[in-house]
Amino acid sequence: MNVRLLKAKRVEKNLYQKDLAKALNITEKAMSQKECSPVNKFKADEMVTIAKTLNLSFSEFDAIFFDHKLTECLRRQQKVSGCSPGKPNA
Repeated sequence: MNVRLLKAKRVEKNLYQKDLAKALNITEKAMSQKECSPVNKFKADEMVTIAKTLNLSFSEFDAIFFDHKLTECLRRQQKVSGCSPGKPNA
């Protein structure tokens, strides 16, 4: 998890940890512990809430929570299936 990028996006949106804690229905302490951990401690629904609250793009979401692994996986999958983004399989 990219802790620095998560904090940067939160600060960019003029939000505090307490604001995200409220959106996630967790304590400020829990939010601080999750945000400061180099290992992703957020549940899937929490990551979605954060993405919506911070208005993250897919690329930003992937960079923050998955270190670009989702994008890499999608690219590999497209190469294997011969499918391009936006083009359905025939």
